[in-house]
Amino acid sequence: MSEFLRRARAEGSEYLFPFNDYDSYRNRFLRFMKKLGIEDHRPHDGRKHFITIAKKSGCDEYAIKRIVGHSISDLTERVYTERDLDWL
Repeated sequence: MSEFLRRARAEGSEYLFPFNDYDSYRNRFLRFMKKLGIEDHRPHDGRKHFITIAKKSGCDEYAIKRIVGHSISDLTERVYTERDLDWL
């Protein structure tokens, strides 16, 4: 069992990289990737890839933002528009 999984379990976390702030998360992620021999990737690579593919596929911009947890500045969309799981 990796030190990362051991630590997550000891902390009672469901996440492999539990963290209190982004720097802690980033450091754990990079150490884990280095142990795997993958040193040319960063924590946001998956998000960047997903967003790129979603946009190429014609996915609604607001759906993408909701899925990845980005803020939505458009008042109507953010406050007054309800979206169900099927829409996402």
